[in-house]
Amino acid sequence: MYIENIVIGKPIVEPPTMFAADEDDWNKVEKEKTYYTDERFLPRILVDLGIYPSVSEIRRNKPELMVNLDKLDFIDNLKASKKRRLWILVGE
Repeated sequence: MYIENIVIGKPIVEPPTMFAADEDDWNKVEKEKTYYTDERFLPRILVDLGIYPSVSEIRRNKPELMVNLDKLDFIDNLKASKKRRLWILVGE
């Protein structure tokens, strides 16, 4: 499965509002590309999704991705790797 959207924790805004143009777009396209987690350490999420093989690989090659996502936020178009872009909705 190809994941583009990540929802962390309990967001204060519904994911369809942030990731889809309308309800039809959410149900047909975006819903299946959305990953839900309570993990807040971005490198662990990227490893869990198979984007990187290990946290140490991220530490060596993408140190800017070594962050904890602890605050309410919406990160759009995060360049996770050469070919992968992610949208991240961070909740409580």
